[in-house]
Amino acid sequence: MVDIAIEVTDRKGRVSQFAGTEGLTLMDALRNQGLPVAATCGGAKSCATCHVYIGEGSAPVGLPDEDEVDLLSESDHYREGVSRLSCQIVLLPVLAGLHVELAPQD
Repeated sequence: MVDIAIEVTDRKGRVSQFAGTEGLTLMDALRNQGLPVAATCGGAKSCATCHVYIGEGSAPVGLPDEDEVDLLSESDHYREGVSRLSCQIVLLPVLAGLHVELAPQD
């Protein structure tokens, strides 16, 4: 397994860096670091409590599917093009240097 470098900005504007394990979801990696990601549904793509913003200049994480966009667009904090559910992003070496920001909680 490869460690993937991730930089995260929390809801208070603090920036931290850590290594997530290849194959984990971003949601799991954030929670493993003790970051306040509720992930109420446990990664079932049904709650949006793991909402993050993908930072500019980060490696492409792929596009959300229609169900993910529908769920995220119901949030007052949805940002088209950068909002993602962290449970739907699998850490791969190509994502090294990924920057995310935790979205405000609804």
